[in-house]
Amino acid sequence: MQDALNTATLTVRPNELLDQTLGGLISCFPGATLVFRRHRIGFCCHPDRTLEEAAKRKELDPHVIAEELCALPKGPLTLPNVGDVDGFIDFILRRYHDVHRDELIELIALSREIEIVHGDHPDAPVGLADALIEMAENLEMHMTKEENVLFPAMREMRRNTPITPALAMPIHCMREEHDDHSQAIHKLQKLTNNCTLPDGVCGSWRRLYSGTSKLIEDLVAHMYLENSILFPRFE
Repeated sequence: MQDALNTATLTVRPNELLDQTLGGLISCFPGATLVFRRHRIGFCCHPDRTLEEAAKRKELDPHVIAEELCALPKGPLTLPNVGDVDGFIDFILRRYHDVHRDELIELIALSREIEIVHGDHPDAPVGLADALIEMAENLEMHMTKEENVLFPAMREMRRNTPITPALAMPIHCMREEHDDHSQAIHKLQKLTNNCTLPDGVCGSWRRLYSGTSKLIEDLVAHMYLENSILFPRFE
């Protein structure tokens, strides 16, 4: 489906999604993590697992899940052609690096507000602000390395020289940091009860969990596109 998802006009039938990876589906279907969460399908640690494999592990009908993905109001989105390295990198920078930075600022402020105002609520996400601050700091260091070192080297290598093992070690380091980000995502899920809202909470709390859910979805898609599509071209 990767080739299909790179076309401008796209109609996808549910049965075409069965052999697609969870990470690929998340990157193309905004809201896919809500569907997976509803069916209790873990998507963070195994983004390369196909929808059919993941569903069968839970003894679920993958066709039902595929139909729900196709029914989402947004998607499937058109991804840039991975053969266009500059375009693919630009997409990652615009769609994920810039968005993470902007959204984390608001999420940190919202989480602080909720902890101050509703800290005595039994389901308050106490510690979420600190976890988001730590994530923001680690992500900033990681993205800066990609922006200043790895991505420029990829652009230069594609233009002027054949692929060599020169980038294998920096890419390995980025993969290891992605593993750390995955653990940070698990921490966010634990602190928010998997972004499950208690009954009767205020609008700020709702925005916090909606934004945190989107952040998690974006991070999973971001790491999948790098780990499974961009990085292998240079390893």
